[in-house]
Amino acid sequence: MKWLLLLLLWPATASAAWDRYELIIWQDQTPERLAVLKQAGFTGAKLNGNGGIDAGALARYRASGLSYYLENIATDFYAPYHRWTAGKQVTWLFDAAKAALHANPGNTDPFRRVPGLEDPAWRQRVATRLTAVAQAQAQDHPLFYSLGDETGIGDLAAAWDADVSPASVTAFQLWLRTQYTDLAALNAQWGTHYSAWEGIEPELTDAALARTDGNYSAWSDFKAFMDVSFARAVRMGTDAVHRGDPAARAAIEGAQIPGWGGYDYGVLAPAVDVMEIYDSGQALAIARSVNPAMIPLRTSFVAGVAERHAAWSSFLGGVRGTIVWDEDDSIVAADGTLSPRAKAMGAQQAELQALAPLLWAARPHPSGVAVLASQASFRLRWLLDRQVGPRWSDRDAERENEGNAWRGAREQMAERLAALGVTPQWVTSLDAGVPPGVTTVMLPQVLALSDNERAALAQVPVVLADTEPGAFDGHGRRATPLPIPTLVAIRPAYGAASGADLDAMRAALAVPIPVRVTEAGGTATGIVLQLFDHRDGLIVAVQTAAPGLIQRTLTLSWSGQPVVRNVRSGITPGRTDHMTIILDPIDPTILLLQP
Repeated sequence: MKWLLLLLLWPATASAAWDRYELIIWQDQTPERLAVLKQAGFTGAKLNGNGGIDAGALARYRASGLSYYLENIATDFYAPYHRWTAGKQVTWLFDAAKAALHANPGNTDPFRRVPGLEDPAWRQRVATRLTAVAQAQAQDHPLFYSLGDETGIGDLAAAWDADVSPASVTAFQLWLRTQYTDLAALNAQWGTHYSAWEGIEPELTDAALARTDGNYSAWSDFKAFMDVSFARAVRMGTDAVHRGDPAARAAIEGAQIPGWGGYDYGVLAPAVDVMEIYDSGQALAIARSVNPAMIPLRTSFVAGVAERHAAWSSFLGGVRGTIVWDEDDSIVAADGTLSPRAKAMGAQQAELQALAPLLWAARPHPSGVAVLASQASFRLRWLLDRQVGPRWSDRDAERENEGNAWRGAREQMAERLAALGVTPQWVTSLDAGVPPGVTTVMLPQVLALSDNERAALAQVPVVLADTEPGAFDGHGRRATPLPIPTLVAIRPAYGAASGADLDAMRAALAVPIPVRVTEAGGTATGIVLQLFDHRDGLIVAVQTAAPGLIQRTLTLSWSGQPVVRNVRSGITPGRTDHMTIILDPIDPTILLLQP
């Protein structure tokens, strides 16, 4: 769509370097505990930014030598439906809106976001606040400024038809002019008879569910606009932070699964410098594909082997720091000693710090494969699934995290590509064309295709799908599906992939994959193989797809006879065209192949 070109094309990346893996404690700490944490490898802390800066906490961080970031500076704007309020549930405003809707189903007032994303007074208020905070803190060079934690249009990734306040409706009407050549074109698409742009009203979910004509364009367009509106509001906050300090970084925390709540990463990822992401549904991979300059972070909630595995996995996936949640203050014991969790994190932190310069100087090896995680298809799949069963407005964010066909197909493709060593480019739309260098496009549950997307796919040598794509057009009206000759190549096969499944996928992709991993003579399964181009050669990282209990014997093979070095152990076995490794059930093996 045109808005992909008109909005947020330039990543909002600040200029200062992020040159180490950050380990950040979230809970407030005493000076004594800060000193212990620093010795354990922690590098940063959190400073509350809402309601004014705590001068005492700021002084403690300055004295400790730890970096810090500013938390929740504008949560009242970016996350009003999910934020802490004394004496109330964090979702009290969202719960009140749902109760009002259920008491009077025809009332649209519950869908007026409070505050509205397009409200000019609120936007000015928030921008002024953000600029002032960045100006005041610039001398300390905070790691980043968090616009809000667990942000969203409604409550996190819950499906909610906000915002229909007057300012939002006006912005929607103006945005529609960028999507249609004229009002006649909109009426033809929607099946309406509007005589003026100013008279257009958003179609809400109940009205869309009541349709029998297969034309969900008005509803889908409004949902697409809400994603744009949210991303535009985030970009406004980022720009305000940069005005206060051009070297500063703006962030959002608690970024959700791709889907509702403003989480179309195609427009959201370029709107901010830093994201702390709950990595579900390929959120991290999509965000990094869309904006490689964005700095991703993760959160650690627990201890144990699963956490260690996740830390390694996210590090290899591009994450550049961990925020540690320590709700029971157990990281540092009452006697000032480190807990086993803190010791384990400190040891892993030392290794991540040592490897960061190598990995961060590399780039994912170009695969020639792109995956369309179609946001338009997500909307339609969700709507069709809601035509039976309980009312949609009873669903909360947790329910939206559950599996569905759109998400399941994408996750299956991602798992199989990862086992083959293919890092795809993720896109949420192909309206701007297929990314350069891509020769294979994969379409997981792509129900919707615009005319531009159909034209783009016609130029691609290999297109793979798990269903006939394009049963709807790009706006959401029934259309003729696109015939795909290789359709049968990746029919859904839920559950763990076999070696034969992976071999079939490799053949269907028709792209060169420089490294192959085998086990007991067949293609290895249940692994993640990642390849990176580095100035010194090819980096090869292999890790189990999930934490396990036993070691595995794998053979890695490649063309030529490069010099092989195990970058974690430092062992250099010499020149060879293959190598047999003992893969740890938790930690990865990382090799550098030097020509």
